[in-house]
Amino acid sequence: MVHPLILRSPNCWPPGAGGGLSMRDLSEIKALKKPPPPVRMLMEVCCLLFQIEPVKTFDERARKRIDYWEPARRYLLSDPFLLSKLRSKQDLEPAQRAKIQKYFKDPNFTSERVLKCSKAAYEL
Repeated sequence: MVHPLILRSPNCWPPGAGGGLSMRDLSEIKALKKPPPPVRMLMEVCCLLFQIEPVKTFDERARKRIDYWEPARRYLLSDPFLLSKLRSKQDLEPAQRAKIQKYFKDPNFTSERVLKCSKAAYEL
């Protein structure tokens, strides 16, 4: 089932995306130490969908940075039920919807770019 938010997105993901994904694919994504930006953005969207809080860290210049990658690896990509949870996810709060929509407006976040970076992430 394709999420209604994705269907209304200008960069709509292809129908059937997520159908061929396995735990091996999730492990491949999880193994990335520094994921490419489209993969990182995809996991940020997944974290927002499931209301997983980011880790707040500081970069080299002591600027505050919000990082969803580690929580995504720990909570989503390690969850054997992630695929069924994604398929059954129905309701979004208005605040969640607003945060997620900004990702779909980003020209760097398209299914083609995710596919170039990782076939496993593309399936997600």
